Formats: sequence, C-alpha cells, structure tokens
Amino acid sequence: MPSPRGRSLGAMLAAILLAAGLLVAGPAAAADDVVNLIHYGGSFGKALREAFFDPAEKALNIRVNDMSRTDMAKIKAMVQSGKLEWDVANVNTLEVWRGVKEGLWEPIDYGIVDRSVVGPAKEYEYGVPFIGIATGLIYSTKKYPSPDKAPQSWADFWDVKRFPGPRSLENRVRYTLTFALLADGVPPDKLYPLDVERAFRKLDQIKPHITVWSKPPVQALDLIASGEVVMALTPNNEWAEAARRGVPVGWQWNQAIYTTNAWTVLKGTPNKRAAMLLIREMSRPQLQARLAELTYFGPMNPKALPLVPAQVRQYLPTEPENLKKAAPFDHEWWGAHEAELIERWNAWLIK
Repeated sequence: MPSPRGRSLGAMLAAILLAAGLLVAGPAAAADDVVNLIHYGGSFGKALREAFFDPAEKALNIRVNDMSRTDMAKIKAMVQSGKLEWDVANVNTLEVWRGVKEGLWEPIDYGIVDRSVVGPAKEYEYGVPFIGIATGLIYSTKKYPSPDKAPQSWADFWDVKRFPGPRSLENRVRYTLTFALLADGVPPDKLYPLDVERAFRKLDQIKPHITVWSKPPVQALDLIASGEVVMALTPNNEWAEAARRGVPVGWQWNQAIYTTNAWTVLKGTPNKRAAMLLIREMSRPQLQARLAELTYFGPMNPKALPLVPAQVRQYLPTEPENLKKAAPFDHEWWGAHEAELIERWNAWLIK
C-alpha cells in the first residue's frame, strides 16, 4: 500500500493538473489499493465483512470499500457512462446472465482466479459463484411433529386432503411456477423449458388454499411461527436460522430449487487486476467456510466444506446429500422470460 506521504504527493499533483485543465473531475473507480464493492447488505453484508473483506484486506494489503445495496439499473448507468463508482458486484445468477447480454461485466481472468472454486456450480465466463442458496418447502412441526409423516414433496403441498391446512406461497413467479410443475409430476431434470400453461393450470388447483401470498424471504417463517399456515416456502438460510432460534419449523430438501450468487467485475474498471485478486482471495476455502458458519449459505469451493462444522453442514445446500435432492434453476431461461411472466403472474393473482 502506498505510504501516506506518497498519497499526499499524488493528491497535490492531481490538484495541480485539475487546476491546469489537464485532469477531468468525476466519479471513478478507486486507486489500486482500494476496491469498491457492492453487495446485498444487511446481516449478509456484516458476515461478508468478517469472513471475506477483513482477511482479504490483510492478505492483499488493500482496502475493500464495501457498500449496499446491489442496484442493476445503477450498474448499467455507470458502465454506459464510463463513470464507475464500483469495481466488483455481488449479483444473483439471473443478473449475471442479464449483465452479459447488456455488456456490463469484464470476463473473469481465470489466470488469476482458480476455476475449481465454483465447485458444483456452472462456470461462468463473466462471474464467479461463491455461495449456493436453496429455496424449499417448510412446514409446521407442531402440525407435523414426525418427519416421516410430514410433507415430502410439492405434490404433498398440493394434496390438501392428506395434508389439510392453510398454506402460503411466495408472491413471486420465479420459484412458484417451478414448484407447480414439480407438484404436477415433472422430473427435476425435465423442467426446462418450463411448460408455462401447465404450471398455471396446476396453480389454479392450489390457489383457493393459499391464505397468504408472502413476501420473501422471512414472512413465511412468521406465518409458520404464528400458526397462521402449516406449509410455505423459504430460503434455506432463513429456515436454518429460525430452527436455531427454536421456531417450530421443518424443512424438505427434496425438490428445493438451487441457485447461486456470484462476484462480477464491472466493465471498464481501471482496477480489474485488483478486483480479480480480491475474488481469488474471497474464494479461499478457509474464508468460504467461515461465511457458511455465519450465514448458512453453501460454499462453492469444494475444499471449504470439510472445514465447516458438522452441525452447520446439515443446513447447507452444497452439502452433497442435500444438493443431489435439489431441482436446478435455469438462469438463462428465466432471464429471457421473467419479465413477461411477472405481468402474467400479477394478472393471474387478481382474477
């Protein structure tokens, strides 16, 4: 890292050039010893700071200037204007795909980043997956105290005779449409391209039994805890945290939808090499194992899993026994169709 005196001389020189009209002022990415990074914030951001950013700063002798919240519209405006305030962005799989189509990302330098760190995820030319997330069926353990007699699949969720009681689904087409097809008997490996008409016909069957169209990610757990519903869906990390607190909620790994979040590097950043080095550092197994302990998100680096305590691994979607039960999420298909399906979903809800 440059000395304070070096930075002071640099600032003086910049001021002289600016006064002389030889330097144009305006937003720009940070100097080589600072990487500006955007993420989803909240408790997740705090966990990233502890598990990733603090150790990476020491290892690389840089400062990670992290901010929240990820905003794709702002990223697009920055790249198109050339006025970059961020170097690295935490985005979900859909946003990786959309950003590629819009020319928002630098290709990942796999000469710096180890390809093997993506583990069970698909390797992306323009993003490095670093956590796995599952969204699946939860149920009240007060209503179903025996796991063997609890709902085992989305077909059971739809079976209101064998499993009576009020239910909740998310007010979001992305996962709900897929769960409808799984309930209708479509095998996980045959989901895509989604049969949209079939999915909506199946949703027509369960709609009268949905008492709350919940807001992700935590409302469904509140509904279970209060006894307002007996089944719902939620991300695995929220379920794990609720179970740890003693909320009477069970989880079904079978047919949970598996997705990832990734690191991307904004197109045109002058800090491209520093950004790639930071991503490499954040992919190290010790760091990813610590993030898993703090968040219950699954680490991508396969060398990280053995470092995670057994009592935490049971909650992770990248644990092999859990992962093999999951259904895939095709981010390219959803990236191409989600906008039109949101319109149809909204119309379907009110009819």
